[in-house]
Amino acid sequence: MAGDLTYMVTAAPGLEDIVVSEIMSKFPQAWIRAQMRGRVLLVTDDPWESLLQLGCIDNLYLHLGWLKVGPHKADLPDLTSEIASLAFPEFPLLTRPNGKTMAIVNASRSGRHTFSRFDAAAAALEGLTLGRGYVPGTKDAHDLHFRLDILGQDALFSLKLTDAAFRFRGQRSFSRAALRPSVAHALVWLSDPREDDVFLDPFCGSGTIPIERAAYPAVSITGGDISPAAVQTATQNAPEQVEIRLLDACDLKEIPSGSITSIVTNLPWGKQIAKDEDLDALYCRFLAEAKRVLAASGRAILLTDRHEELAEACRMAQMQCRALYTISLHGMLPAVYSVTHGN
Repeated sequence: MAGDLTYMVTAAPGLEDIVVSEIMSKFPQAWIRAQMRGRVLLVTDDPWESLLQLGCIDNLYLHLGWLKVGPHKADLPDLTSEIASLAFPEFPLLTRPNGKTMAIVNASRSGRHTFSRFDAAAAALEGLTLGRGYVPGTKDAHDLHFRLDILGQDALFSLKLTDAAFRFRGQRSFSRAALRPSVAHALVWLSDPREDDVFLDPFCGSGTIPIERAAYPAVSITGGDISPAAVQTATQNAPEQVEIRLLDACDLKEIPSGSITSIVTNLPWGKQIAKDEDLDALYCRFLAEAKRVLAASGRAILLTDRHEELAEACRMAQMQCRALYTISLHGMLPAVYSVTHGN
């Protein structure tokens, strides 16, 4: 359709299906051109600024070309020639007034190649210089920021549309081992947010998950943490519709039984864990409380890499536990779980 453009969005590897679900829900006229590790290509005629409402993405790019690249350093001049001859679409950021446009290129590379990602970035920048008249910029001084993703013999070339602050959704304070907002939003999206939700994150840390839940209507949104410092930070971060409370996730005595429809939380795991912390006991106590406060039709979406501990805690609480996705975070592979009342 006239006016359609291709965009690339990036996300934590493993979240691609969730990103596609969000795209198709919020932009039903769009179609998915490709899906690969940490990246989704979509085609739409919607204004690019409207795509910024996608909460599960880290960054947004205008896709400019799907090229081929050989495995050897001697093949890079061909990449330079291909980029030099690319026909760019009509797009506001690419239509600049007369004068020298400063450009930079960042590259990533996976597969067997005899060149580095820096070699590839330099070849792409040379193509922009030859074909578009751009001049090399710097990290701190540039007009356009391009991205080159080399995946085996394929090369995706894109223009970055989001700034450095977008990935972290502006100015927030983050506690140690806090989730990126995009990952938190993906957990919220998996919970199927509804207007009648009574929502709880009992390990909220700096409040990232309840803040992302606030993007959708709810009866109430509560974040809690046992750390007074975390509660203070989360309170400073959270919008007014989010209540932040000092809570012990293993003793939710202030929360009535059966009153919560949705729990979404990042359980203690990985770098969040003190060496002497007994996760078996903590998970068992938390799941017992989660079962008590969850409504009969309620569900918990939990993130952890402590798979055996969670499985045992669910067994002890007589709750059903199902792994949904494994994602790549900080060099580790935690899984997203759906936990519901047993039959």
